[in-house]
Parts: sequence; structure tokens; C-alpha cells
Amino acid sequence: MTTVSGTLSFIFSQKGKPLLVMDNFVFKLNKTTNTKKYYRSENPECTMTLHTDINDVLIGTKGDHSHLPEPEQIEIRKLKHVIKERAKNETTPVPKIYDEETARFCLTSLAIAIVPSQREISTEIFVLLFLKRIIFKDSSLNKARRLQTPAIPDSQIFDIPDTYTKTLKGDPFLCVDKFI
Repeated sequence: MTTVSGTLSFIFSQKGKPLLVMDNFVFKLNKTTNTKKYYRSENPECTMTLHTDINDVLIGTKGDHSHLPEPEQIEIRKLKHVIKERAKNETTPVPKIYDEETARFCLTSLAIAIVPSQREISTEIFVLLFLKRIIFKDSSLNKARRLQTPAIPDSQIFDIPDTYTKTLKGDPFLCVDKFI
């Protein structure tokens, strides 16, 4: 095991799990003990591993990478995470969030070339070759936003959430909230 001093940072996977980034290589958590965390390269063909203490201070590394770093993929993951968080927490339309965040992020020219378009991010298209038809599936952005939206009430008696009782300017939307 060799001891290496590298800067560690974290990004999030599509499922919201933390991924460790060191020298533009991505590692996923493999095992945790009382004193250490063991990380493995995200690339399944790579044998590189990292060991950190519980406070995420690098202890050492083992092995070598069998692939090149992909800093553009890390940039795109950060962008997608920010877009997803905003889609969850705001009612702004997803295309507007996408436009604002892609303009705000300082992406490299290669990252701009490979970043998914707004349409690709909003709707994933799966083509089934044997059935020869296209199936549209909601993206994770729409799913995340839907999970934050209150369920449709089953009866006429329910409490209206505070977020729905005010306009965008903060004025009261409802005059009276009583069942007659």
C-alpha cells in the first residue's frame, strides 16, 4: 500500500450516494469499518482502491488505474446534481433550470460537447429493438419533483399545505379555508 497525498472531494451518484473524487478519478464506497472506509474505482475493470479514515482523510492507495481520468464526466455529474436539487426544491420549469445552470457552470468545451441536451435530461427514450417501438420514460428530474409534490387528497376534508396558500409574491391566495 502506498501513501499518496491527493485532494479528495465528493460528488453524488444518480441515486444520491456520495462518490469520492481524487485526481479526476471516481471511487465508490466499498466497505466501512469502525476506523476506515474502503473505496474502489467506479470503473469495474480497474483494480485501484483507496483507504480513508472515518473523517475522509486519505490513508493510502493500492494498485494502479487501468483507464484514463474523465474530468468532463465529473463536471457533468455535478451539473446534473445541481439541476436535480433545484428541480426538487423549486417550481421553476425544468428547461429554465437547465438553461440557467448550464450558463452558470463554467464547463470545458469537451464537457459542453457531451453534456446531454435539455430534452435528453427531461425525457429518457428507450428503444426496444425487438418490438420496434419507442417508449418514453420520465426522467429522474420529473420523478424527484413528483416525490416532493403532496398527494392528491382522497376526500373533501384535508389541510391545504402552506406553500399552496400563498402566491409567488407572498400574498395570501385563499381568503377562507373552511369546509361548509
